[in-house]
Amino acid sequence: MKQFYILFILVFSSIQTAFAQTGYKDEMGRDVSKVYFEQQILEGPFFGIPDGEHGKILVHRMPFGKVDPLPFFAKTGNLKALESGRSLIVIFYPGKDECNSSGAGDNSDSFSKEHKTLSKWAEKGDAAPPVYMYGNPHGLEKYGEEVTWISDPEHIFQDQFFKYPYPCGSFVIIHPSGEYRAILGGYPLSQVQVALKKLNRAN
Repeated sequence: MKQFYILFILVFSSIQTAFAQTGYKDEMGRDVSKVYFEQQILEGPFFGIPDGEHGKILVHRMPFGKVDPLPFFAKTGNLKALESGRSLIVIFYPGKDECNSSGAGDNSDSFSKEHKTLSKWAEKGDAAPPVYMYGNPHGLEKYGEEVTWISDPEHIFQDQFFKYPYPCGSFVIIHPSGEYRAILGGYPLSQVQVALKKLNRAN
């Protein structure tokens, strides 16, 4: 009986260990080694996020592609911008996290300066005024009241572009052609202008 009990404990422990093991996948969902996984995060533009199956998967931080632009312009009240051939800039706040709840840049003064810069780039780059959107409003009060934050309408932006709670914040720019460029997670503000210029050159 004692031997059976010991055997049961060993089998149960091995099963627990198997379920607790973390698998690693690349951005295409293929199995990769832990070394490769960590190397991509350190050296490449990738995040490592939970895959929902007790493992982790790589996500490219600078996605680009093409979508039907109509619902995104319509849900943010920018149909006139679409009709006149102007791009849509969306700055996305995921909710309070360790990144956006601390740091010198996280205050209303610096945010006001960033907003003015973005507005200037939008005007010069033939885009509508930037749209400020949140997934969760907790923590937004520290940014002041200069801009109006809106909730993600029917989660269409999260479902298409911001599927995971990327830290700090993200942005996406959608050209009237439907082509888009985004950066997920913290980014230098200048990358918004870079993405806008690339979309304008390509179209």
